[in-house]
Amino acid sequence: MLRLNSITLERDSKSNDSIQFQLNSETSDFRAIVMSRSIPNFLFTFLRWSGFVEGSDAKAKHHFSSRIFDILLFLTCADVTVSTVINSENAHKKLIAAYLSFPIVSALVWCEMRCKRKLITSLLQNVQMVNSSFYEKIINFAVFINYFMSLLVPTILISTVINPKFLTFFTYGYELKNSWILCVIGILKGLLYYMLYPCVTNTVAIFYISLCWRCSININNLVKDIAKYTPEEFDRSKQLDVLKKKANISRDLQSIQTVFSLSMFLILIANFLMCSCLIGGVIIKIKFVEGNIIFIFYFVNAFLCLITSLWVAGSVPVEMSRFKETFHQTTHERLLYYHTTEELHLKMDLITEPDFVLTGCNILPFRRSTILTVTGTLLTYTVLIVSTS
Repeated sequence: MLRLNSITLERDSKSNDSIQFQLNSETSDFRAIVMSRSIPNFLFTFLRWSGFVEGSDAKAKHHFSSRIFDILLFLTCADVTVSTVINSENAHKKLIAAYLSFPIVSALVWCEMRCKRKLITSLLQNVQMVNSSFYEKIINFAVFINYFMSLLVPTILISTVINPKFLTFFTYGYELKNSWILCVIGILKGLLYYMLYPCVTNTVAIFYISLCWRCSININNLVKDIAKYTPEEFDRSKQLDVLKKKANISRDLQSIQTVFSLSMFLILIANFLMCSCLIGGVIIKIKFVEGNIIFIFYFVNAFLCLITSLWVAGSVPVEMSRFKETFHQTTHERLLYYHTTEELHLKMDLITEPDFVLTGCNILPFRRSTILTVTGTLLTYTVLIVSTS
């Protein structure tokens, strides 16, 4: 009898475990569906395979891929650092320190995003959706171009090299007799180097841009909603409804600030140093390998990432200002013509609320006016550093 009871309990335990596993799996799949609806497909695919969202470890392939990415990233970071130091005699001393910062920044950004995977998951589950095919197409196109260039640029660079000595950078200065083996090593390492920087930093920047753009669209939609009402129609209930939606957007912005503050600060600093490094190389007349193709690409990539991130993030305070102005104008006309003094506290709370500005570590404000400041600083300090002996 006792044996039968133990067998029954064992079966029940196994059954409960299987049910619990099934429930966890279904919950994970449901969370994935919710998040996939709130973010463009190409970008969400990268977030799952890289382990940036919680629940991606539930499936073996995502768990395995995230660990492979971790290993490749840090091995590549170490490799490019060692290769740069070994070949430092062939480069200008003033550019070595800046160049070494790129892989280190990428590794730090990767670690930061992995450490905040719970916050990222919560953000994607709670952020308001945007019904815009244009928005989704632009973000998917940007991610696709980023991945495509990671295959195209290193291949073109290695295949157009005329002097084989350049490829010894990838073999720590050792010359190989077989040139085709050297080319294969160069292409493979070139792909890994590009994936480290700027592919990783570009993808995180695109993720950040997509979230900021989403919030700007939602704020703009609130402005359009207010514009639909006449002062008479915009009563207390409608004002509260609009302000509640605005509060949800503010909550999303706070979450974005918490998740991306350090990462975006590091990314912008890295791109700033890349632009400064390449401009400095032109000023001191460094001859870049095989012409200016690689120089032009990396400069354009870094400058576009820098400018686009500041422009889109800077649209948030612009749209917030438009929202406050539209809300104030409509409620002010309502007060003048209908004497609704009991609604004054709603308007006063909104007006006295400080403007929300996304920042990098509370050091660099992400405003559109910051673009001019960064551009001027880039040119000024690059010339000053290069001109020093």
